[in-house]
Amino acid sequence: MRVLPVFHAFSVSLGLALPVQAADPALHIRLDQATPLQNDCQMVFVLENRMGTGIDSLQAETVLLSAENRVLRLSLLDFQSLPENGLRVRSFNFAGLACDQIGRVLFNAVGPCAPQGAAECAAALQVGSETAIEVVK
Repeated sequence: MRVLPVFHAFSVSLGLALPVQAADPALHIRLDQATPLQNDCQMVFVLENRMGTGIDSLQAETVLLSAENRVLRLSLLDFQSLPENGLRVRSFNFAGLACDQIGRVLFNAVGPCAPQGAAECAAALQVGSETAIEVVK
C-alpha cells in the first residue's frame, strides 16, 4: 500500500509527473433559492463554467412543472455570459406564479450557447437544486 505514495514522492523528486486526467467539460446550473414575492416567484440560479473557455451568451428553454408534472410555464432564460472557470448568480421573477406551485424545473433545451454551440453546452450541462423544487434535464 505504501508503494504508490513512495513512488509518487520519488517521481516528483526526479521531476517526473504522474499523468493527471483532465476533467470533462461541465456547465453547472443550480437552483439556489426560490423566494415568494407577493404574486411572483423569484428563482436564483448559481452557474459555474467548467467548459475550458468563456461563454459569451447562454440561454436555456425551461419548463416549470407542478408536483403532478403539469406544465405551469415555458420560459427562455437568458443567463448571459460566463467567464472561463467563473461563477455567476442570475435571478428571474416568474409573475403570477407562487413558488409552492412549482415542483420541478425542466431544462428542456440549451441554446444559443456561444461560442461552444448548443449541443456541446447541453452535453456538459449538470443541474441541481438546494430547494424543495427539483431541477432536471
